[in-house]
Amino acid sequence: MRATSCAGSPRLGAEAGGVALLFALFAVAGCDFTPALDIETPPYEAGLVVRSVLVADSVALVRVGESWDPYEGRDLRNYQYGSSQQASGDAVVTLFRDGQFVERLALRPDSCEAYGLPPDPETGFAPTFPCGPYAGTVPIEAGATYTIRAEAEGLPPAEGTVTVPRRPTLAVVEEPTAPNADRRLRVTIGDPGGPGDLYGLSLLRSTVSTRSTTCVNGVCTDSTYVIRRDSRALTSFDTSDPVVLAAAREVANSGISIATFPDETFDGRSKSFVITPSSNYAQEDTDGALVVQLAALSGDVYDIYQIVSFSGGGDNPFAEPINLPSNVEGGYGLVGALALAEVALPPRAAGRE
Repeated sequence: MRATSCAGSPRLGAEAGGVALLFALFAVAGCDFTPALDIETPPYEAGLVVRSVLVADSVALVRVGESWDPYEGRDLRNYQYGSSQQASGDAVVTLFRDGQFVERLALRPDSCEAYGLPPDPETGFAPTFPCGPYAGTVPIEAGATYTIRAEAEGLPPAEGTVTVPRRPTLAVVEEPTAPNADRRLRVTIGDPGGPGDLYGLSLLRSTVSTRSTTCVNGVCTDSTYVIRRDSRALTSFDTSDPVVLAAAREVANSGISIATFPDETFDGRSKSFVITPSSNYAQEDTDGALVVQLAALSGDVYDIYQIVSFSGGGDNPFAEPINLPSNVEGGYGLVGALALAEVALPPRAAGRE
């Protein structure tokens, strides 16, 4: 470590009292006490970044990029959200099931906006960079083991393997309540049995319209525009179930946004509990159509939720770096999987307000 010293500072006697302290502060005001470290950085090994979460009954979507050296910095003009997409246009991405070839994935070119950069001075919009996933055509099956292999010129091949979880059963019944009372949803999970099943529970609400008010020179007008009717937004919920509470990702004063938990207490059996939409939302939101979503998660996806939710990092600038799991050999990234079970609930019957 190198430390900057400041020569020529006056030596002030104790008799000067508070005045001495004042002069001392002025004397060192121009000194740089910022420590400088000489650290020999480890050699950087460039590699492909492979990112994918396979979803049962959907086709494979894989994003492939090229890693960058974190110790050399980057030209912000080429900023591309942590991993360069330089190799994504000419990579060969192949999907295997249980060791057998399934298909070669095709690139879906797209353009993404780099919101972390200043807007283009001519257009006023954020600059864009090439992106887009490699997509398959064969639906992913629950319970099968898949390997994604990516190859690009000048870089070692990278591949990740994951077993898609089995899909649990999910039943949701809305219990009768008094007028103006919170909706009560009784959720029943049917675990398929066998140790190691991992779940993520969330509540979604349909997003139909948004009202905005515009005021110009003291004249205000309301305008309503309709969002796609199949849009869904994450909604927090409350529960008294100890298993869900113990694993919940809490949002301060807003209930539970998502809860990830294992099947340790109900392996091979059914688990039933009640959730209620958070009262922090407007009644018109919680009275609308709701969807209870249960995801059976692969181990690495579950671990990431746990690490991010309970690491204590957040916006703390002094927090220790968070190490996320990777199951990609020969490169970087993560290949995860999940199987979804959903139950849609219609809007609350009119006349309950």
